[in-house]
Amino acid sequence: MRTHKLNKLSLAIAAITATSLALSLNAQEIEKISVVGVKDENMIMPPESSSTYGFDMSLVETPRSVTEVSSDLIEAYGLRSVDDLVRMTPGAFTSSFFGIQGAMDIRGETADNYFRGFRRIANPGAFKTNIRGAKQLEVMRGPVSPLYGTGSVGGQLNYSPKSAKSDATKYIEEVTGKVDLTLGTYSQKILAAEAGTPFKLGDKQGGIYVFAEAENSGSFYNNYEPTNEMLQVAIDLDITDSTTMEFGFQAQTSDSIQVPGWNRVTQDLIDNGTYITGAAPIRNSDNTIGADRLLPQESGFISSAAPYFINSSFSGVGSFCSPGDADTSNFVYNDMLLACPGAPGFIDGYALTNPGETKIDHKTTFIDDIDFADSTAFTAYLDFTTYIDDMVWKNQFYYDYMDHTKYQSWGFTADYPGATAAEFRSSLMFDTQSENVSIQHIAGVSLRHEDLDLNHAFFDETFDFRDITVGPTANDRIDWAVTDPYEDATILYDVDGNPTGIEGTVRRNFNEEQVSTVTNLGIFYLADISFEKLSLLLGARYDYYDVEAEDEAVSLLGIPFGDGEVHKDTESALSYNLSISYATESGLVPYVTYAKANSLTTNQLGGIIASSVDNGEYLADSDLIELGLKYSNEEDTIYTALSIFDQEKTDRIGQTQALVAVSSTGVEFEARALLNENFSMTATATHIETTEVSDNALAIINGADFAAQNGLEPYQVYGGRIGGNRSTFVGTGVELDRGGLPDNTISMYLNYVQPMGDGKITGSTGFGWADETYTDVLETILLPSYMVWTASLGYITENYEVLFSINNLFDEEYYTSADLFDSVVVKPSEGRTGSVMFSYKF
Repeated sequence: MRTHKLNKLSLAIAAITATSLALSLNAQEIEKISVVGVKDENMIMPPESSSTYGFDMSLVETPRSVTEVSSDLIEAYGLRSVDDLVRMTPGAFTSSFFGIQGAMDIRGETADNYFRGFRRIANPGAFKTNIRGAKQLEVMRGPVSPLYGTGSVGGQLNYSPKSAKSDATKYIEEVTGKVDLTLGTYSQKILAAEAGTPFKLGDKQGGIYVFAEAENSGSFYNNYEPTNEMLQVAIDLDITDSTTMEFGFQAQTSDSIQVPGWNRVTQDLIDNGTYITGAAPIRNSDNTIGADRLLPQESGFISSAAPYFINSSFSGVGSFCSPGDADTSNFVYNDMLLACPGAPGFIDGYALTNPGETKIDHKTTFIDDIDFADSTAFTAYLDFTTYIDDMVWKNQFYYDYMDHTKYQSWGFTADYPGATAAEFRSSLMFDTQSENVSIQHIAGVSLRHEDLDLNHAFFDETFDFRDITVGPTANDRIDWAVTDPYEDATILYDVDGNPTGIEGTVRRNFNEEQVSTVTNLGIFYLADISFEKLSLLLGARYDYYDVEAEDEAVSLLGIPFGDGEVHKDTESALSYNLSISYATESGLVPYVTYAKANSLTTNQLGGIIASSVDNGEYLADSDLIELGLKYSNEEDTIYTALSIFDQEKTDRIGQTQALVAVSSTGVEFEARALLNENFSMTATATHIETTEVSDNALAIINGADFAAQNGLEPYQVYGGRIGGNRSTFVGTGVELDRGGLPDNTISMYLNYVQPMGDGKITGSTGFGWADETYTDVLETILLPSYMVWTASLGYITENYEVLFSINNLFDEEYYTSADLFDSVVVKPSEGRTGSVMFSYKF
């Protein structure tokens, strides 16, 4: 198994390297057939300057794997969300976080979202991250620059908003703007408007740019109707001859609910669309408080005999298995003996009534009309940049806010009330020169403070007991959590003050209430040292953390999950990177990079977990080794980048908080080319292997697979949930391939421009291909490989534009693994959709 993968990796490296070298060695011939003065109509080629490290260097000079996407490219390719960026980004493949397009997955890890170089609050499936208001997007793989702080080893998506500056120093010269109306299949309706104008304040030049977008759409999926509104403002002003000010904000509201896709997943369902039907066991009582849903006393048995860590309730819809032996085991899984509480009788309680089979289409998913998800996000910035002789001094203020609450009827409620992050960064950039050496320096300090409050309810959450071809019923809808679950209930106590039971009707509780603050002081320094063709990039960052965290949750009998104390700690860490690159006469730039970074291991919101404070596990490091080869010709009509990487990180799984050691190795290739005055192309290729070790990770077992290994039928276990620590099902210390991530992905897009009349015709078509992959680490269900084509055709004049776009042109049916519960749910693909965008420019 391992040898086969290494052979595949070697073949991929050889093939991609050969392609890269062929492009460079034949560059002169390509240039001969290229038309002199070819314009980059769709901004295919990377920009002249990259902000990856904070230096003014081109992308080909940057010794890291980075992809840049301009606003013109966003429009030309019809990109709407971070999921669409996968088309343009090698090393990226995003699993389904219940249908919410919040963050990218890069090199097998969730990437951080950044706004103008500042890390945003984590977006755990809260709302869609919009990208159409961006002037430029930058996707960097691996740890971030020391300038930007600490973050995910996977990488970062850095969003630079549109502004009134045409470049770093010049303002737009007149009022400019655009209004877009997008209408599409399944009642898609998006209205966007943007406008910018120069202005003067006294004798000082300034500019303002506003972008707004509102969506109120239907969806390919039945009963899914997302809405989203965003307003973005950027103000730039020359305060003095040497100081400029940049101020702006982005405000967004959204009510897009989470949709897991299909449940009751079997290989037959994936291969043939055959769905197992049947109703969940009757558990709902005649209690008027929860007549349409399962209250805690209906989905479980609240008892003082039940440990507090299982919420003082023996679940009636789930069994948490532990390792068994010859005397205690009642089930098996992958030759592991299991002790599953409630057996053998619990299987009878899980059996569906009236089981059968039917065919299901991709539009039918696990969805409920009482589900909700309300999000408000606000991001603001204020920069002062002062030019002192040959030095640039920046003082930057950043603020991020998110308020989010959601309920999903499979049994998950979340509330993130008023999460905030604020950061101040002061940096000085200057150059030093000698006869043979030039050095760019960046030195500075940053201070960041985060105040986060995470509230989760997930006990008893179950997927398989709902027949999604019928829809939600009172017996498969879990009650939502409330802040006061005892409004209609009283906890009973014995004479010694110990809880003994419940009188009345108790509502669902938040079984996680994690409150934390983090203050982070950072000192950083970077140097880009050039010895003619040889460059040495050095960077280091010292971080001091002051953390406080408390677990405030209590069980259904009022017993604290935590110890009732605020856990405090201080810690320091050093991050650094070293890169060496060489610019050859032919345009080839080989490089090697080593980076060691530190980051916080957090809950889903990015907060500190109280139990990780005393032992110092809230801080972990990561390592990256990357070898690369980049090429760009003198005419800027060809750009290629090849990288080979190996990275390691220990992290904490967001929802379950289990520690996980992740290892990723792979090859990434990217190419962009202006072929002639009419045609241009982009292409990516990735081979990646991601493995992990996590004994305490929560494993929810595929019901059909569990049934088959124990001589049962799937319908006999679909009325409940079988779970346990991963080590229970595979053993301890076992390294497993991360589920849902194909080893190989390829994309290629061809673009066309042709003058016609007073305007020009534009077109693009291309595909993204993904290799087959298993849904989960236990390799339960194999998802087939697929190729998805998109196409667009437009006509553009000076003032008007019309663009027709088709996604999934050939109506390919494919499947995406879930980011959580990947053994039991899978997202079916969206079918063919189309849209037309009408634009008026002024």
